[in-house]
Amino acid sequence: MTPEAYRAALAELGLSQLAAGRWLGVSNKTAQNYATVGPSGPAARAIIMLLDMSPSARLKALAKPLP
Repeated sequence: MTPEAYRAALAELGLSQLAAGRWLGVSNKTAQNYATVGPSGPAARAIIMLLDMSPSARLKALAKPLP
């Protein structure tokens, strides 16, 4: 996932970089780096998974951080 695609995905999901980082379980610095260099493979897959969910499923998924 490119940095541009990551930022677009966060915008579609209504997440800030830091909120996405909290959900992904990464530091604030890492969350911000994802927006400039692109997310790691697992983080990209998690964001793509969210995009594929229904809005109600997204809310449930975002209610708790990833394990």
